[in-house]
Amino acid sequence: MSLAEIVAAALTAFLASAAVVPYLMDAAGVGLMPGAVLAASATIAGAVAWRLAASPGSVASDLVPWAGVVLLMLAWLLRLAWPSLLLPGGGSDLAHHLLLVDYIERSGHLVHDRALDGAMGEMAHYTPGAHLLAVMAGAWTGTDGFRAFYSVVSGAMALAAGFVFLIVRRLRLPTPFALAAVMLLMLPLDYFVGAFTHDAFLAQAVCVCFSVAAWWALVAWERHPTPEIAAVFGLFTAAVFLAWPVWVGPPLLVFFGVLLRRHVSIGWRVRHLMLGVAPLAAVAVIHTSGRLGWAAIVRTSGAVLQPTLSTIGWAFPLLAAIGLLAVTRNRRARVTVAFLLASALQAFTLGLMSMANGAETPYMAYKMGYLAIYPMAALGALALHGIVVRAAAPVQTVAGWVMATFMVLAIVRPAINVPRQISTVTRDLYDAGRSMRESVGPACADYLVGSADTAYWLHLAVLGNPRSSAHTAEIDRFDPRQVMGQWVASQGRGYAVADLDLLPAEIRPNVQILKQFGRAAIVHRPGATCP
Repeated sequence: MSLAEIVAAALTAFLASAAVVPYLMDAAGVGLMPGAVLAASATIAGAVAWRLAASPGSVASDLVPWAGVVLLMLAWLLRLAWPSLLLPGGGSDLAHHLLLVDYIERSGHLVHDRALDGAMGEMAHYTPGAHLLAVMAGAWTGTDGFRAFYSVVSGAMALAAGFVFLIVRRLRLPTPFALAAVMLLMLPLDYFVGAFTHDAFLAQAVCVCFSVAAWWALVAWERHPTPEIAAVFGLFTAAVFLAWPVWVGPPLLVFFGVLLRRHVSIGWRVRHLMLGVAPLAAVAVIHTSGRLGWAAIVRTSGAVLQPTLSTIGWAFPLLAAIGLLAVTRNRRARVTVAFLLASALQAFTLGLMSMANGAETPYMAYKMGYLAIYPMAALGALALHGIVVRAAAPVQTVAGWVMATFMVLAIVRPAINVPRQISTVTRDLYDAGRSMRESVGPACADYLVGSADTAYWLHLAVLGNPRSSAHTAEIDRFDPRQVMGQWVASQGRGYAVADLDLLPAEIRPNVQILKQFGRAAIVHRPGATCP
């Protein structure tokens, strides 16, 4: 176990605990206590580091390149949303995730009232791991979940990239090839970062960290099956379930496969099985109690990227295929191949279920592609290593660094120069919406803003209007020009959250600014009343 692996496992154990611990506290009826969660998470992370450091064969290596990967990745991801550090992109998913964050913060607990189905839709039953992390991070930093969510996602994605580096190093590939695996992730950029910067798959993005960490734990456990690593795997898979339960299948399948292949005593099997599965079983039983009907969501349709050459390119899958063929010469890659095949098997199964249900798009099957790119990147690095060794065996390390330098210019540079997504949410509008909710009421607002996504977010996640209301149905068909026209004609609801940069000159003389928050404000048309 390298020092880099120990640090990575401890940091991820902290994040996983910050999702699992408050969930269990809420289930026990003691509420969410950020201070207690912080103390418990730090204790668990410290215990993980101590136990892994005490394991046989621990060495102080790879820390510098691993830290470089994580910090540079984190800096790039934060830059994508700098200086606001708010979630970029838009769409209904963004509003729905922030709706659950808002509910948890305001109530101090998770959703328990089944009467909230109409107000929150599927978010009343959604696994809240990522949202709990955002709420905890907001409480610890003195802000809130809305402001902390993007930083949480960025940190999780940076740790996932670091684990890809560590897994490739466990395949006994030199450092430049482990770095190459991380850079290969930037080829399918829409899958790597577009999932949360454009499509707002926020829970899935957080889950990437726990899923890749569970894969790393499997690679380490297959070589050195200690109880400590089995327990770490159990914590990570519990966090996978709480963040995005659809992805819990591949690590579990591989874990059972490796466990059955070992020639060990029944007692050994039972001990490792309990350590690796009990945390997951506990949170799964708690969450599915009374919610089994919502499992049918895996058969539904939805808007998601389709895995085609136009979205992935040809180089990335080609290198992964070459690496798959090269696995026969690297037995350490067996778990990685099994992880990829388990992901493909689950995607195939979900696809069949969707088609049987008549779904237009096998939504959940396509979602498995967002996980598959990580083992594919590791196999791509294996392919590059084989190519370089054949071409320059006497100087393969030098050739590896030359290759890595070329990849920085050919892959990393274009990726970091991709135009940033424009966010549909702002702090000023958030503050104005919160003030409107407290002073006027959530049902009295129009939205004089630039897009339907912004209005939908304000309406649901900031002002807290129910998703099943007639006004929400109007917001679903929101047209900024139509609403602006109503206010020009002195019509509308009488109060509005307004983006002052977009407020037409025909409206300004006829409204009163009640409160201003930077470039946003609560405006009122004199004489109008709340409907």
